[in-house]
Amino acid sequence: MLSALAFGLLLLGQESQATLQSCVLEAEGWVCRYRVPDTIYRPMTDQEAAASPPQSAPLLAAPAEAPPAEPATIAPELAGEPSDPEAARQARLIRRCADASWISLCTPGDRREAKALQDAAEARAALRLEVTTLAAQDQCDDAVRVALEGGDLSLAREIRAFCAAEK
Repeated sequence: MLSALAFGLLLLGQESQATLQSCVLEAEGWVCRYRVPDTIYRPMTDQEAAASPPQSAPLLAAPAEAPPAEPATIAPELAGEPSDPEAARQARLIRRCADASWISLCTPGDRREAKALQDAAEARAALRLEVTTLAAQDQCDDAVRVALEGGDLSLAREIRAFCAAEK
């Protein structure tokens, strides 16, 4: 009964709504039949998740010990495709549950985790913006210091390598 109610509420939010056909009182209670418009409900696949624009996916998959990338290649994280399965799960969770309405199929635990992940991603983005601004102003020592104070060792390593290449 609860799942039928949830499905009915889900259909209310759609443009084309289900129409009531009939209701019958049976031994277990009222049974109502609805005519549902042609709609396909399916979960998002990994390919569709990678194709849709990620909110914070590049910020979630920063490994602690990243080997230096070749200059001709783009890291999958920067291309919008998290290479780590956990990072992909986190990106999907943020996209699905961080700012979801009450009718979405996210549990309260999913919502809390997605919100915490989103806040952490925004903090990393703010730190990266501050560090790259300092690096652009040719204040490399301050940029490395700010990255280390922010706790992002890979960003500090990246800025240090960038500044070494500039000299």
